[in-house]
Amino acid sequence: MDSLKNINLNYHEIEAIIFDLGGVIIDVNMNYPYNFFSQHSSLSADLLVPNLKQVAFAYEVGKINDDEFINNMQNILDVKYSKAEIINIWNGMLGYVPQRLGALLAQIKQDKKTFILSNTNPIHIAEVEQRFAQSITNYSFSSLFDKIYYSYEIGLHKPDLAIFEYVIKDQRLKPSTTLFIDDNLANVEGARHCGLKAIHMNPPMSLPDLFRGQILP
Repeated sequence: MDSLKNINLNYHEIEAIIFDLGGVIIDVNMNYPYNFFSQHSSLSADLLVPNLKQVAFAYEVGKINDDEFINNMQNILDVKYSKAEIINIWNGMLGYVPQRLGALLAQIKQDKKTFILSNTNPIHIAEVEQRFAQSITNYSFSSLFDKIYYSYEIGLHKPDLAIFEYVIKDQRLKPSTTLFIDDNLANVEGARHCGLKAIHMNPPMSLPDLFRGQILP
């Protein structure tokens, strides 16, 4: 399990932290919508899922808008789903935002420059912001970060090195004192290629676990 200690980085040496969103701040089940659609389809999952993921990728890099995403999904699927049903199933990927993260993220932001860098899409972000507000009532989502970078807004996608270089250049970050936290190993390796200190945060690790002994008892 990665930690600040085993990447040879003390919390006090960190100048900036880049957080992934899904799997770091909000729980996710990335396969949920694909499994759901496959289980309720007569089409082969081996054919169906890659086509759905291709549409999702185009959506996450901003090549298609909300309506185009939903229309494309409806055209691929052999079961007729309404727009609302597609959105609900798509949002089934998203889980719980732990209430304790609000105070932790606020505390970190007092000491460091903090950012979000997420492969995501407008439908998910609308739902994430709603769930965050329901769970963490004393902070707004955007107030806990200096800047938020969404793949669909900048047209780049992790683990492409260009997305890390974009954030580094945009914020004039020093990679050797910038920490990147992500639950996807490929993204972590991409960040490391760009000189960032990076931690692979996989279950059962959580953000409080990561910072325990640094800013948490």
